[in-house]
Amino acid sequence: MPLRPLRDALGTWAPGGQRAPEPIHAISAAWAGIVGANVAANSAPLELSGAVLVVTTSSSAWSQQLQMLSLPILGALRNVPSLPPIERMTFRSGRLPSVKGRSRGGAPGRRATTARALEAALPPAADPPEALERLRKRILAVRRRSVTTCVTCGTPLEDATPQICAPCAGAEERERSLEMQRLVYSAPWLVFEEIREVIPRATVAEFEGARRTLLQRWWVVLERAKRSGTLSRSGVERKLASSYLLLQSRLRPDRITPAVVRNLLGVELEALLWPPSPGKPSGKAPGKAPTANLSNHPKQ
Repeated sequence: MPLRPLRDALGTWAPGGQRAPEPIHAISAAWAGIVGANVAANSAPLELSGAVLVVTTSSSAWSQQLQMLSLPILGALRNVPSLPPIERMTFRSGRLPSVKGRSRGGAPGRRATTARALEAALPPAADPPEALERLRKRILAVRRRSVTTCVTCGTPLEDATPQICAPCAGAEERERSLEMQRLVYSAPWLVFEEIREVIPRATVAEFEGARRTLLQRWWVVLERAKRSGTLSRSGVERKLASSYLLLQSRLRPDRITPAVVRNLLGVELEALLWPPSPGKPSGKAPGKAPTANLSNHPKQ
């Protein structure tokens, strides 16, 4: 290829328009808010190849976990502005990209790491008073070098990155998990986007965790009834079966058909829960499984 004079090349050049931000950057910015801090610490969006999002995970176990969460994650990604359609996700185990600003404490963070290393090198305390004295000194040292405090209880934090201490974060997560279970229990047909309208800080992982817990709990009761061949006097199994169908199928109440009931519960359990009326063939499920209200549910 013949070389062109520089002035000729510059004469035909014109500045282009500003490039649109990369979709993968928008996904990365929203990732922790969608999947939660724990999942985000073990995964990261890598690239967007057409309609396929490639995600890096810290292990194959995390890849399998995220594979089960693909549908609600894809649903949440549809709410991220300026993203092209994403139809599916694939996962690769490997080294996660470093996150800038993860240890914004700078020198204080390094000093804290050094202090912990020195403390770990000390021999075990000889008695409880010595152990308490070491703890007192460490608390005083943390207070002197702390760059931030917990927004909930005011405890000094050694690192500037978290804004909440571990005990408060754990209590907040447990409270949110219980609230999630109560909401899913009362309205099992809700999808994650609708759940998040009620619980703004909910994550996909928390939603799927509450969903799995309730499904397992309800199925134990249904299996017990199937083995015994009888229902309790209260008929609680029918209420739980209705909720189980809605939560497992992810369908609205008016979309539950006899085929869905038979597929998820089996013919034997279906006939036990909803016996056929006289003159009708056995094994026929009702046209729509009755929905269960929170007021009708037994206490768990």
